[in-house]
Amino acid sequence: MKTLKFDTIVAGVGSVGAAACYHLARRGARVLGVEQFNIPHVRGSHHGHSRMIRQAYYEHPDYVPLLRRSYELWEELQSGSALSPFFHLTGGLYIGSDDGTIVAGSRLAAEQHGLEYEMLDAGEVKNRFPAFAPDCNHTGFYETKAGFLVPERAISAHAEAATNLGATLVTGETVEGWTAHQDHVEVRTSLATYQADQLVIASGAWTGEVAAELGIELKVTRQVLAWFEPLGDRARFAPENLPCWFIETEPPYGHYGFPVMPGDFGLKVALHRPGSPIELAHLSAEDHQPRQDEIDGLRTVLERYLPGCAGDLIHTCTCRYTNSPDGHFIIGKHPRHDRISIACGLSGHGFKFSSVIGEILADLALFGRSALAVEFLSPARFQ
Repeated sequence: MKTLKFDTIVAGVGSVGAAACYHLARRGARVLGVEQFNIPHVRGSHHGHSRMIRQAYYEHPDYVPLLRRSYELWEELQSGSALSPFFHLTGGLYIGSDDGTIVAGSRLAAEQHGLEYEMLDAGEVKNRFPAFAPDCNHTGFYETKAGFLVPERAISAHAEAATNLGATLVTGETVEGWTAHQDHVEVRTSLATYQADQLVIASGAWTGEVAAELGIELKVTRQVLAWFEPLGDRARFAPENLPCWFIETEPPYGHYGFPVMPGDFGLKVALHRPGSPIELAHLSAEDHQPRQDEIDGLRTVLERYLPGCAGDLIHTCTCRYTNSPDGHFIIGKHPRHDRISIACGLSGHGFKFSSVIGEILADLALFGRSALAVEFLSPARFQ
């Protein structure tokens, strides 16, 4: 059988992989994207109807230039897509104590990069956003240029744009191995063998299998999401009255949620903290439904900080974090193979960056470098 050849193969067509396929095809490359499930699917970390996007990045100020480019790319993608809007700016409210991480870190990033923001004491938070009941020692940080993405639509838009530009996307094929040769890369899947000049690995939770040679320990954890029936006047949960929010309940982690948009399940809440580990052997299995104690924990947070807002449980699901050793992304060339580029370990805060990470991966594959400053995310830091 003749081996099919491409300029670049992308292993994994999830949030980052779909974006990489689009940006590679946009640059005229012959692209093959290989996905073991559907596009999109519910066994990774790109479902759940909403993912927060924000610029005042408390995790590290060096992410802000990447976010600014990410915003540009999301707006561009949405303007060219026939799908329903998937990029919504609603404002973002982050609440925590002064000696915590989220408020101080957000303020540092905002001041370092000239972002607009407002500081609110606990009383001002309550007056401006009446649904919230912060602790008396809490401070609020508010930024206008925050909101959320609808991940399923965003991935579909990237995949559709990629195929319109000539990319080949195959589903139901599992990448079983690859070999980097001097003049090409060979990729073996469950159905075929392919060759390409470059390989991009964007396999999410499966990166530990696909890129085991990288030698970086990636921990995959199970995360619980829940939606509750909003009580009272639904207008108080609209974006103008209830922005996207994050409360530092378990420093440096916390709970987050979103306003209620037309057609939404209801009030969404989740815990941003690595959950229970998932073994590699169980990655392809369907995740079990959340336990009652997990749901009760989420309801308790809503009752404390948004009292009288949450009614009956409407919907639950689980997703996955792929956590790097230091909680920061891993993006760059493989330390030992120049024909391999990798993005992994997004650690639960990476979806908002997927548009720009796809662009970075395309530039690394085709030109060997990116114009954006991503050296602080290089896999070489673990060597």
